Amino acid sequence: MRIGIDVDGVLRDLIGHLTDHVKENHPEYADQILTSTSWDWHDWLPFWSEEEAEKYIFEDNYIDLFGIDCPPIKSSLEDWIPLKRWAEDNGHELVMVSAQREQTREITDLWLEKWGFDFKEKHYTHLKHLIDVDVLIDDSPAKLGRFKKKSVNNGTPIVFKQTWNTKSQKSKMSIDRLSDIMTRVFG
Repeated sequence: MRIGIDVDGVLRDLIGHLTDHVKENHPEYADQILTSTSWDWHDWLPFWSEEEAEKYIFEDNYIDLFGIDCPPIKSSLEDWIPLKRWAEDNGHELVMVSAQREQTREITDLWLEKWGFDFKEKHYTHLKHLIDVDVLIDDSPAKLGRFKKKSVNNGTPIVFKQTWNTKSQKSKMSIDRLSDIMTRVFG
């Protein structure tokens, strides 16, 4: 079994780090940040247009936001070693499948190395459904939906539960943490 694992929202706490970054660098907006209920920046950063948020995140601050100081999702860090051992013992492969933009790929590699998320195989693509994995663990409703409809090997999407994917949690298999795949999904 080839298990695809996304980075942001599954391994890396980008949304939490982005929220803290905005509060620190723009305290005038701190009380206006909403709970993220989608990947649409304007839904929870209402003081910026989509273009302004994109510029802040992917042009002006991407090194700080995606870099080695961005914290991992605590449960994913805790689960990584047992998950790797379980995968090896059961003949499964863990494959990174992330839709990183070009300028964030190198710092994502450094981030993965720093936190010990070592993959033998990594794919950076927005077309995750074209990657040969049997399941895809992701937090993006759009990417999970495309994977469900178009997976090259009829793979299964698995929702990593976040506040922005509650609708997907109702229609697809969902997990609270990575270790859930060892027992609830394959157990």
